[in-house]
Amino acid sequence: MIRWNRSLPFARPGRGALLKDILIGAVGGALGTFAMNQAQALMAKLGESKQQDASPQQEPATEKAARKLAEPVGVHLEGEQKKRAGNAVHWSYGTLWGAIHGAMHERVPLAGRLFGVGFGLGLFLFGDELAVPVLGLAPPPRKVPVKTHLSALAAHLVYGTAAEGTYRVVRRALS
Repeated sequence: MIRWNRSLPFARPGRGALLKDILIGAVGGALGTFAMNQAQALMAKLGESKQQDASPQQEPATEKAARKLAEPVGVHLEGEQKKRAGNAVHWSYGTLWGAIHGAMHERVPLAGRLFGVGFGLGLFLFGDELAVPVLGLAPPPRKVPVKTHLSALAAHLVYGTAAEGTYRVVRRALS
């Protein structure tokens, strides 16, 4: 006798409370963002020692997003205020995606595979390579140096593995 599984092949019923998984995922996303920041700082430091000319830096996408979000409500961000707002955008985005990952982790079997590498890769491809340029926060990928793509990819892989590792450790500790 053949038994048909009525659920979608990529989804299974959730185990545990959804809110708990979202909160654990958010913690993982925040720690993943911290790890990503550390990786980016290390890569920037290593890149500085090899780079001789001081070319002007373009406005970071997170600061540009913060500026674009603030302008419609009459707030003009400059200098340190823009930098802090950009950091808030970066941390909020990382924490939000961690929460989404946490919500999916026990419900979508692919979410926890590859110990976060797939998660980080997906955020790199969807975020850095697609959404950020489409939203006008960065130039198109073809106009960005390969070195920049590779360092962004590495940073997102660090984010994904740190977020996934945190999720697994915290969830196991609370079970």
